[in-house]
This record gives sequence, structure tokens and C-alpha cells, in this order.
Amino acid sequence: MKDGSTKPIPAGDIYRHMWLTSSVAKAVGVDLGAARAEGTLAASDYSRMLTNCRNAGCDKSCALWLSQQNGPSSSVPEFCVNGALLTQLKR
Repeated sequence: MKDGSTKPIPAGDIYRHMWLTSSVAKAVGVDLGAARAEGTLAASDYSRMLTNCRNAGCDKSCALWLSQQNGPSSSVPEFCVNGALLTQLKR
């Protein structure tokens, strides 16, 4: 556990984090569905993205970042646990 506690923190709501993940991807110009269809994003990597997002604890910051986007963003927010993979998929 990050805080040294012995009680695990439950992961966030799967549907909320699916929306957050796909919304951040879309904001930076990544189509996760197309990446899956093309084979550039494996099912296991997509699953890992959702799990990482659910456990990151930054969903409020993420929702705020998304609400402030007025068009395509050139980069993933610094706090995003999926930033490296999204940047890779953007290429």
C-alpha cells in the first residue's frame, strides 16, 4: 500500500475510468478502438490501462483537466498513469 496501511483501497468505478481513459486518449488524438482494431494496442495493454487508471487516485484531477480542454491537446496531463502509452500510440 502506498500509505503503509494494511487495508487495500478499492479501485474506482470501472465505467468512470473507461470514460476517463477514452476521453483523455481522444483529447490527445488517440482512437483506442482503432488502435485495438489495428493491433497496435493489445487487449492486455488496454486492460492494464483501465486498471492503472482505476488505482491511480487522480480521477478528479483528470475530470478537471478534461473539462478545461477546448480542442485537441498536444500532450497528456503530467499526472496521467497512462501517459507513456498514450504518447506512444499517438505516433
